Amino acid sequence: MTDSADPVGGSAGQPAVTLPFPRTAKYGAAETEAVLAVMQEGHLSDIDRGPRIAALEDAFTTLTGAQHALSFNSGTASLHSALHGVGAGAHGGVVVSPMTWVSAITAVFQAGSYPVFCDIEPASPNLSADSLAHLPGTYSAVLATHAWGIPARMDELASATALPIVEDCSHAHGAVYRGRPVGSWGAAGCFSLQESKSVSGGEGGVMTTSNRQVYERALTLGHHPQRLQRELTLASLRPMAASGAAYKYRMPVLSAVVATEQLRGLPARMKAAEANLATLREVLASFDAPITFPVVDETSVRGWYGTPLIITLPVHDPQQLWDRLTQAKVPIRPLYEDWANVPLLQHPDLAARYWPHLAHTAYTPPSRQMLANYYRARRQMLILKIPHIPAPDYMEQVATAMASAVHRALSDS
Repeated sequence: MTDSADPVGGSAGQPAVTLPFPRTAKYGAAETEAVLAVMQEGHLSDIDRGPRIAALEDAFTTLTGAQHALSFNSGTASLHSALHGVGAGAHGGVVVSPMTWVSAITAVFQAGSYPVFCDIEPASPNLSADSLAHLPGTYSAVLATHAWGIPARMDELASATALPIVEDCSHAHGAVYRGRPVGSWGAAGCFSLQESKSVSGGEGGVMTTSNRQVYERALTLGHHPQRLQRELTLASLRPMAASGAAYKYRMPVLSAVVATEQLRGLPARMKAAEANLATLREVLASFDAPITFPVVDETSVRGWYGTPLIITLPVHDPQQLWDRLTQAKVPIRPLYEDWANVPLLQHPDLAARYWPHLAHTAYTPPSRQMLANYYRARRQMLILKIPHIPAPDYMEQVATAMASAVHRALSDS
């Protein structure tokens, strides 16, 4: 450990992170130049598939290996459209993970269906194939989130169900599972370009698929008739070419050019984050910290939205652990709200105010008993923010402070 990494005392002599979080500007010169070029052209809206939109969509087919990519004004819109594309509906629920952002749940309502919560794996933030295989009821699709950038076990999920699987790749730009990019495993993949993501357009979303029917069905939901008239080829969808469903989900051109430039720098950011995580793991191991990580095998590559860590000893007082870590200035972030327990999901009459079809479905509020691994993860899992530029000294400080805080919190509880 270098001298520059030695932390000074925090609360009551506890080691603390004193170096600032390493960062560069979210948007650099390349993004600025791309935006200025579009501004000078004077066309910020694209009702068809002009060169700026096409460049981004083509970049995502290259990233994922999928045959088609379709841009949207948000990741939520891409989820809604993908679920519509695969045929989700009121005849059967959509299986979802509780370890996700709320939009990956409410998009199911938007698509005319209803969510059915499925438990996660014991040592991973992702859907459990075993739980999926034994889930009772009738379903129309599965929505699998690659939570916190950890690739879901797509082959095992596909073996557990014959239903179409939509991948929520919002945390996992550039991730690979067993040699194959995320966004190409399922019937469709959905990426968010919201500003906090590792590839950002400010706002935006992209759906990828190699299924032409899924692509065209998704196209009809929110894209302009000019594009529909040019691209729709299926006889069943041609009548929609004159209007589409008119949700107006098109991506602004400014978002497209920013995200295209962001994609170019993604490999370097991923490489730096991977090296930073390796430093963290090495130092944590040197302190015998009771911390492990979800397994990502040698044929897979994780994405970088947040880094999940799992405390291996029982955490009896999660708030005390949180307090210890934040006092030590460790850059942890909270897990998402417990969506399974919020009023919107627990009270069907409340949800039906927004989605009236719900009153005519088999929707039932999620049960805590069905989500044992998820609720254990809410006690045992931490999410750490990892810099996307090289920062070995900073990561040594973080690991030292984290190991001390975890040891103290567990010994006090």
